[in-house]
Amino acid sequence: MTRTYFIKLILLSLVLSFIQLGATASWAADKDANPKKPIYYAFPEPFTINFLRQSNDTARYLQVKVSIMSYDQTVIDNAELNLPMLQDALLTLFTTQSLGSVSSVEGRRAIQDQAATTIKTLLKQETGNDKLEGVYFTSFILQ
Repeated sequence: MTRTYFIKLILLSLVLSFIQLGATASWAADKDANPKKPIYYAFPEPFTINFLRQSNDTARYLQVKVSIMSYDQTVIDNAELNLPMLQDALLTLFTTQSLGSVSSVEGRRAIQDQAATTIKTLLKQETGNDKLEGVYFTSFILQ
């Protein structure tokens, strides 16, 4: 083996190392360049539902505080602009529930899923953007 062969081998190894290093650095830069951060919006007032007729004339109430989350600020802005429509739709959804359905964890999750579907549908109809990622009940009080 000649000296020229070793020099070529070393140069080739260096070039390959730099290429691999550059590819790794650009991949890491792409990954961290624009991380998605969640944006939350809390509905300003809680929803209060009366279950008087379903509870043998004993006053029973459900109070729910709702927040939404998206990675797209436009979705949050659109939700805020269309807040009365969203509040009305959620109020309708909550008042159609039975006392039994809101009393269980499974029922609460089902209502949460229905709320997400309702909000996404309305946002899609009104704005064309339904990139809502989550609906959260930050308070769920049944008395």
